[in-house]
Amino acid sequence: MEKVFAQSSTSLGRIGGAGLGPFGNIGLTQTSGLEAVVKVVSSIIGLMTISATIWFIFQFLTGGTAWITAGGDKGKLKEARDRITHAFIGLIIVVAGWSILALAGQFFNFDILITNPGLLMQNLGF
Repeated sequence: MEKVFAQSSTSLGRIGGAGLGPFGNIGLTQTSGLEAVVKVVSSIIGLMTISATIWFIFQFLTGGTAWITAGGDKGKLKEARDRITHAFIGLIIVVAGWSILALAGQFFNFDILITNPGLLMQNLGF
């Protein structure tokens, strides 16, 4: 009779090992859990800021291209202008959110990775 998975002799590794991701090597101090959560949140916000900036550039370029190719059509021109305007508003919102987070980091004395690019790249694995 063949063995089923529960009866397999394949080693699953040791339980309680290093774990995965930023929570993998947490020491057992009083603040280590909070520090790990701050690193994860900072990494997520850093990635979102980078992706929002790339999205802004893409929207700005497509809006500019649509403006150039509008050919005098008022509807297409309005669409292109709205796209560029919305891209700028979105970028302002992202920068304002980043600034508020950096200011909160100064008040609560925790290092935000998006204000320190070296830590952000280290935390992302680069």
